[in-house]
Amino acid sequence: MPVLPFTSPAAHAADAQGAAGGVAIASPTPLPTAQINGVVWDQKIVGNTVYAVGEFSSARPAGSAQGQNEVPRSNAMAYDITTGALLDWAPTTNGVIYSIDASKDGKTLYLGGNFTSLNGESTFRLGAVNASDGKRVNLGISPNTEVRDVQVSPDGGTLYFSGAFTQVNNKARYRVAAVSLPSLTLTEFAPRVGRGLVRTVTVAPDGSRVAIGGSFRDVGGSSHPGLAILGSDGAVQSTNINSVVRNSGTYAAIFSLKSDSQGLYGVAYSQEGSFEGLFRASWSTGDLDYMADCHGDTYDLFPAGGVVYVAGHPHDCRNIGGFGDTAPTSYYNALAYVNGRTGTVQRNHARGYTDYSGQPATTALQNFRPNFIVGRYTGMGQATWTVEGNDKYVVYGGEFVGVNKKGQQGLVRFAIDSTEVPPQGEGDDNGGHDGRKGDRHDGRKGGKGGKGGHDGRRGDGRDNRDDDWNDWWDRGGRHGDWNDWWGRGGWNDWWNRGWGWR
Repeated sequence: MPVLPFTSPAAHAADAQGAAGGVAIASPTPLPTAQINGVVWDQKIVGNTVYAVGEFSSARPAGSAQGQNEVPRSNAMAYDITTGALLDWAPTTNGVIYSIDASKDGKTLYLGGNFTSLNGESTFRLGAVNASDGKRVNLGISPNTEVRDVQVSPDGGTLYFSGAFTQVNNKARYRVAAVSLPSLTLTEFAPRVGRGLVRTVTVAPDGSRVAIGGSFRDVGGSSHPGLAILGSDGAVQSTNINSVVRNSGTYAAIFSLKSDSQGLYGVAYSQEGSFEGLFRASWSTGDLDYMADCHGDTYDLFPAGGVVYVAGHPHDCRNIGGFGDTAPTSYYNALAYVNGRTGTVQRNHARGYTDYSGQPATTALQNFRPNFIVGRYTGMGQATWTVEGNDKYVVYGGEFVGVNKKGQQGLVRFAIDSTEVPPQGEGDDNGGHDGRKGDRHDGRKGGKGGKGGHDGRRGDGRDNRDDDWNDWWDRGGRHGDWNDWWGRGGWNDWWNRGWGWR
C-alpha cells in the first residue's frame, strides 16, 4: 500500500451524461501558498483567512524549501486565502489537532485533538482560541480521550464533537457529545454509540438533525454501521442509506461528513466494508441521492454548488463511466464530481468490491486533476487529507510535498474560474494513461490514514493505538508492502491493544 511520490491526471474529455448546463470549476494550476513541515488534518476558512491544524512544528512562505525561512508553529497556523501569505496567528498545543471549526460570528475557533495543553494552559483534547490573535478562550469541557471532529451548529448555539471518548467532564458520553455555547455546559444530547470510533459529525442546515460517521457498528443497540442520522435529542432517525453503504468495523469507516441545503454528503474507505467513494443523501429520509462508486479511499469533501471536490486516492471510476485502473496504478489525490445524479452505477468488474449496479450515480470531472507528490510524514504514503473552499478558492491540506512537479508542502490553494465550463467526464476507461511511464505509482494502493495516525507522540501519551487501525489498510494491497514501512509484523502493534474499543 505505500505509493511512490507522483500522480498524473487523465486528459480525456466527454460530456457528462445528464449534467445540465455549466459549472464553475477550480483551475488545476496551484497558487503560491504558505507551507508546513508535517501534516494538515483539517482547515477552516473565516473571511479571507485559512486556519490549518494538524501535526507540524514550523511554517514557511511559498517557494521556500524545507529548513529555509521557517517560523515556529505548533500544530496550528493561518494564511491569507487571497495571497497565500503566512499570517502571525500561532496558538500552541502539546499534541495533534485533528479538527477545527468556527463560531457563527467567526470570532472563536474550536479545536479538537489529542492534546493536554493549549498555549501553555491545561486543556484536555477540546479547546477554543480567538480567531484574531490565537489567545486561549475558556471552554471547560474535557473528554477522557481524543476528539476527532468538532462542528458548530448552524445557529451557533451548540458545539458537537466526536471521537473515542466515553466520558466528558466525568459524565457518560459515548463517542459523540454536545456543548451549549452560551452556558458552556453539556447538553442532554447523548446517543449511546457502540464500539468503534466516531470520526465525523455534521448538522443539518435547520439544526433538526445530526449525522455521525465512523467505524462504529451500532447506535442505541440498533444496527447503523458507520453512519447514523440522529435527532437533535440523539434519537436515531431514518438512515435508509445504510441499506446501501455499510462501512464499519476493523477495516472500514465513514471518514468525513458535510452538509448543505442540497443534502448530507459523506466519503468513505473500505477493506471489508462496502464503499470507497462519495455519496449524497437526503437529510429528511436518509435516502441515497447519488454515489460516486470510484475505488480508492476518500478522506474529505467540499460541496461547492454544482461541484463536489474530494481528497483521497481514487484510482478506478469505471463503474460510473470514468477512468479505470492502470498498471502501474495511477492515484488522483484531488478530484471533482458533478453535484447531482447523472446516471446509474454500472456493473462492477473489479475483484473484491461490492456491486452497486443500478444505484444513482454522479460523474467524475476531468477538468480538475492536479498532480500531487505524496509525503512521508505519517508513513502512509498519502498526499491530501482535507479540502475546503469558498466561492473563489478551493484549498487542500495534507502531507504532500509538491504539486504539479513543484515543491509545495502540506497546503495549497486553487482559484475557481468564474467562467462556467461544460462539465466534462470520462468517455473511455484508459484510466489516466497519458503515455508517460516514469511518473506512475508502483501499483501498491495507498495506505489508509486517519485523521489520525499520529495521535499520541505528545498530549496524554496515546501511542497511535487507534482501534480504527483499518485506516492504515487498503483493499487489494499486498501484506508484504507494509514490511517496507513498519517491519514484519509491526502493524499488529497499531491495533492489537485496541484502546479505542469499549
